[in-house]
Amino acid sequence: MNNQDKQTNYNHAKGDIINQSGNFQTGVDKRKITKINNSQDLAQAAKDIKDLLNQLSADYPNDSYTDLSAKAVDEVDKNPQLKERIIRGVKAGSFAALKKTIDHPVAQFFIEGVKEVLKKH
Repeated sequence: MNNQDKQTNYNHAKGDIINQSGNFQTGVDKRKITKINNSQDLAQAAKDIKDLLNQLSADYPNDSYTDLSAKAVDEVDKNPQLKERIIRGVKAGSFAALKKTIDHPVAQFFIEGVKEVLKKH
């Protein structure tokens, strides 16, 4: 073992000397950050979609789920920022995870419609 592989740490509080050998790395586990960011993207996309569906349900209370879904898909298609958040959310999880996270009766119809819009993207 050479001196490059050995690291000496001094614990000044107790006066102990700790000799360690091996490879040591410092930094951040990027896999954990990516997982957190992915979860946040999925959660944000679901929140945005649920807010949109709730608003449309309030504005058009007599419309069928398919009609509300079509209106929501049109809104997504006209809003590049919302579309991008949904794309990031889907990439972070899946359409199934997104649908489950939305928790709205129109979600299933919306997901099917938005799949078609995203195919164009």
